[in-house]
Formats: sequence, C-alpha cells, structure tokens
Amino acid sequence: MKTALVTGANRGLGFEISKQLGSNGFHIFAACRNLVKANETVSALAARGVEASPLEMDVSQSSSIQTAFKMLSAQHKQLDVLVNNAGVLLDFATPASELSLDNLRASFETNFFGAFATIQAFLPMLMKAPAARIVNMSSDLGSLAAMTDHSSEQFGVVAPGYRASKCALNILTIQFANELANTNIKVNSASPGLTRTDMGGEDAPFSVEQGAAPAVWLATLDDDGPTGGFFSQTLGGKKHAW
Repeated sequence: MKTALVTGANRGLGFEISKQLGSNGFHIFAACRNLVKANETVSALAARGVEASPLEMDVSQSSSIQTAFKMLSAQHKQLDVLVNNAGVLLDFATPASELSLDNLRASFETNFFGAFATIQAFLPMLMKAPAARIVNMSSDLGSLAAMTDHSSEQFGVVAPGYRASKCALNILTIQFANELANTNIKVNSASPGLTRTDMGGEDAPFSVEQGAAPAVWLATLDDDGPTGGFFSQTLGGKKHAW
C-alpha cells in the first residue's frame, strides 16, 4: 500500500486531502502538532474507511520534525507522497508598515521553513519510493503576478507576511523540482483557491472537496505528469502564473 504524509491533517484541507488520498488507497500518516489531535484525526478518518496512523509533528519546530522522521523511518522504508499542508494566516488586513517582525517570522516559520525542513527530513524516504510526489500547499496570494496585476482579485488583499511566505514556498517548489528533475520525484505547488475553511471563511466560493482537488491530483500524478508547476483551483486546476 502506498503511503502519504499530510501535515496539518486534523482539519480543513488537510483532513480532506487525507480523506481523498485514503479513498485512493493510500495509508495516511496524519501529522498534527500534538498526539491527541493526531489520534482524533485517525479515528475520524477510520470512520470514513481510511487507513491512517497518527504522527505528532509541529512543523514550526525542527526538533519535532526530526523526531517524527526518526520514528516513521524506523517503521517504514519509504514514503510515496508528502503534502506540506500546515499553514497559518496571522496578518490579514495588517499593512506591511504595521506588521511586527515577530508576526512575519511566525508566518515564515510554519509556511516556509516548516515545509523546507519537512522536505529535507523526509527526502531519504521519498527517494526510496518508485515515484514519489511532493505537494506544497500554496495560495493564489503567493503569486507575484497577482500582486502586481491591478485587474486580479488578489491584487488588493492585504496580508504581507502570509503572501511573502507563500511566494517563498513557490520558490522552494521550483528549487526542489529542479534539483530532483532526474529522479522519480515530482514537486509542485497547489492552490486550493478561496475555500470554506476556518481560514477562508464560510462565504468562500469553493468547498473543501473542491479545494483539495489540485493537491490530490498532484499527489497521484502519472510518470508523465508535470513537475515544478503551480496549479490553482481558481483556474480549474490549471497552471497559475508565478
């Protein structure tokens, strides 16, 4: 059975991605900040027919990532899919001139450094899989093109730390995709669009099922699928401009 590690698996898009991948025959490693949440997530997935195991991992803490890797690698030889879903939005409607450095650092700690450290840690397990996939959960708000296009719906959205961290995450996608281009690993960014989650709000246009679709597609790519791309539910799963 193929395996998939999903960070921030306990709610919203992380839970939905886990559920959909589990329905596609993956065993899910449900990574959550504490073991209580991880166990609750596994139980909720089991109730939906998904086979899963709990994994305590706080992506904002490098020591927690390393501990999780040591535990998982001791029990399993390889990892087929890594979905870097854990993320925070801490500065909505806060102008850059008023954003505290601590707030900015906190956004990058989870959204960028967390994903970076997780990829680095679990890459040895991904390298052992015949066709591994890495999916970084980005955002339309991480697009430089959207930030500079006055006609874009995302142009005027004020969330400087969040937007910068997701833009940086997209750069990370490109760098790892280029480095791993001659391997069986594909690396892509997925944007769920504005989704009805705690972060997106109840009036968002996309359901969690729709928002999870690009990530699930990229996690299950065939050998001839893309790598080093940025795909958005807002565009029907098509490529988004960087």
